[in-house]
Amino acid sequence: MKSLILATSLTLVFAGTAAANGTVSSSTISNGINSISTQAQQTLDTCLSTESSSRAIRACTKSIRAATPNDDVRAQLYTRRALHRMALGRHDDAAKDFSRAGQLSEDSGLESLGLGFAAMMNNDLTTARRNFEDCNNQGNIAPLAEYGLGLTYQMAGETDDARHAYGRALALRPGWTAVSEQIATLELK
Repeated sequence: MKSLILATSLTLVFAGTAAANGTVSSSTISNGINSISTQAQQTLDTCLSTESSSRAIRACTKSIRAATPNDDVRAQLYTRRALHRMALGRHDDAAKDFSRAGQLSEDSGLESLGLGFAAMMNNDLTTARRNFEDCNNQGNIAPLAEYGLGLTYQMAGETDDARHAYGRALALRPGWTAVSEQIATLELK
C-alpha cells in the first residue's frame, strides 16, 4: 500500500511539474496530431488526463500512432504514457517509454528524470540516483531531480543527504509544498 501511495503521489508531482513547466504541454500535443476528428480528440483527451488507467495507456498509444512525424510531439506522448504506466505500477514499461521519449527529443533530461523515478519505484536506488544526477542541472526539471534524489536518500535512511537534496529543490523552486512535507517527515524520525 505504501508503494502505491508513493507511486501515485510521485506521478502526480511529476505530471504536475512537467505540465507547469511546459515540459508536457497539452496544446503542443494537440497541435501535432494530424486531422483531429472528434473521436481522435476524445482519445487525446483521455491520454492527457491525470487519471491513469489502462484506457489512458491505450489512448496514448493511439495518439502516438496518429501523431505527425514531429518527434517532439511523439516524445511528449510517450512521456504521458510513461506517467500513466508508472501510476499503475508498470515501472519497466514506463522506463521503456521514457527511453523512447529521450530518443525522439533533444532534451535528455526528461528521459533521465523518468528513468530515475522508474528505477526508484523498483527499489534500484543506485540507478535512480545516477539518473537524477544526470538531469539535476537541466533548467525546469532540476527541482524535480533534486526532489527525486532526496527521496532516494530518504529511502536509504540517509537523512542528512536527503535534507540537503530537499533544500536544493526548495532553493530552485521556493514554496514547493511536497518538498516541505518530505522534510517534515525527516524531522519526525
